Amino acid sequence: MSVLLVRPAASGGLAAHVDHEHALLTAAGHDVSEAPVQIGPRPRPGADLRTVRTLRRLLAEAPGPLTLHAHGLRAGALAALAMGSRRRRGGHRLVVSLHNRTVGGAPARALGALLLRVLVRGADTVLAVSPDLAESARSAGAKDVRHAVIPAPGRPAATGTADTPAGHDAESSRGGETAVLDVLVLARLAPQKGLHDLLDAAALLPPGTARIRVAGEGPLREELEARIRAEQLPVELLGRREDVPALLAAADLQVSAARWEGQPVSLQEGLLAGRAIVATDAGGTRWVTGDAAALVPVGDPAALAAALTAHTDPAVRAAAEAASRRRAAELPTDQHLLAQLNEVLELD
Repeated sequence: MSVLLVRPAASGGLAAHVDHEHALLTAAGHDVSEAPVQIGPRPRPGADLRTVRTLRRLLAEAPGPLTLHAHGLRAGALAALAMGSRRRRGGHRLVVSLHNRTVGGAPARALGALLLRVLVRGADTVLAVSPDLAESARSAGAKDVRHAVIPAPGRPAATGTADTPAGHDAESSRGGETAVLDVLVLARLAPQKGLHDLLDAAALLPPGTARIRVAGEGPLREELEARIRAEQLPVELLGRREDVPALLAAADLQVSAARWEGQPVSLQEGLLAGRAIVATDAGGTRWVTGDAAALVPVGDPAALAAALTAHTDPAVRAAAEAASRRRAAELPTDQHLLAQLNEVLELD
């Protein structure tokens, strides 16, 4: 069975995951290629029709059975239209990975619901990166819905021992409950990441509780900087950084204030680094952290501030770090992803 990847025009985690899948399948000796299509984030009738026609042509010209693996809602719906009736597929197969929730007003959500119905009628298997996406697919009629395997990134070069991460000793380096916490946030500066909630939480902290550093770039930079200056918040925007392992090694606590997440790779990095984690219970976050993180409700700055303040206690941080190291050992690997792909793409 050959594999044809259908990817949308996307960056960040989705693009990285498709790249990872392509590399893994190629290294395993499978026949894998990418469809020469351009799928934007919004409907474009002319371009979308060309995408469907291109996929139909590739299916018709394939010398043998072909599995389309489409990533994202629009790519999945267009691939389903190209595949047509399951009774007339000639052995071809469609797998769709859902990576993001539909956001926006009522028209955008209605269109998203329509695309999902088209997708599930054509997909043999749907892989969902979060529980809410899985439930939406099932509600729309999908028969085979599975938890998408998103592997953890590689372990940092310096991992320390099982008891104390290298370069970091939560109990001895900070010295007591009144120490200023070094808090790290790894997030794109975009609405989904809940960064205004983070600033609201920072404003609720007692003076001297924490120094919060945000590594990432995005469209909200100017308005976040304006708030930080105007309210004199203990928050620093670091911009895009390439030294995430070093930032994690220096931090006392990793925080995510996201409004929605798939399976956040940034929190997997924190678990692998043995950091204490406070996060909102958003999307697939719980699938990543298990019981290792202090999870708070989405959009609740007071709860976020309270959880952060609780980690001024070195004993709380030490217990959280131990829980993170235990959870890190359970995170999925490349081998788990390859095993899932072999099964759902019918490559064995």
